[in-house]
Amino acid sequence: MIVNALMRKADCNCRISSDRAFLGLPPGLHPAFLSKLTKAEQIAVFSAASHRRFLESAVLIQEGDPAERLFLLTSGRARQFVLTRDGRKIPLNLILAGKIFGGNAALSSPTRYLASTEVLSSSCALIWERKTIRRLVGQFPQLLDNAFSIAVNEYVAPLLRAKISLCSEDAESRVADILVSLASDLGSDGPDGVEIPAGNEEIAAAANVTQFTVSRFISKWQREGLLEKHRGKVTLYRPFWRVRETS
Repeated sequence: MIVNALMRKADCNCRISSDRAFLGLPPGLHPAFLSKLTKAEQIAVFSAASHRRFLESAVLIQEGDPAERLFLLTSGRARQFVLTRDGRKIPLNLILAGKIFGGNAALSSPTRYLASTEVLSSSCALIWERKTIRRLVGQFPQLLDNAFSIAVNEYVAPLLRAKISLCSEDAESRVADILVSLASDLGSDGPDGVEIPAGNEEIAAAANVTQFTVSRFISKWQREGLLEKHRGKVTLYRPFWRVRETS
């Protein structure tokens, strides 16, 4: 369930009218979920959503709850995670602005969320209730095509690559491959390289190694001048790719 107490003022680049009506996405944001829709169709989809702001660490989706809402993150960052039986948190996918989550709310049969989702920074999102998104999918079938494409390319394909990597590569290669993959999927160009918004915890979970192992390899590559570690992010320098190509 969404915690209403956390729906307070947070950084937001969405265009909002004086009466708090949603007018448009932040400049330069083009969600794949809305691809191939006309301008009029996008406006119809937007008008059916509610806009909410969230403070850092707010949990928007709880694993096991009924899938009653679909979210489109319009600013900030979020992360999916699951809890083990002994209460350990296992981080899963990072979610950046423009990405959807809670997509199973669009399915015809009621289901439950497979993972929890928390925001990692002040964020905002568009939210569609299940009844609403089901109506929109019927009205604009392209939405379901887009959601299916996102599921395959952003969730199934990475899981397949991770499984192959786990069975065929050593720990150092897996961590390096994850960094390259994150740089391609989530990285942003900086003056010295590509910045990846991920900490040791996310990298370790994706590579199926411990955080200590990630720290050891990143420290080694930092000494070699291939990257630089900051709190919650890593900057990959250009030589990192050349080393990976020849290794």
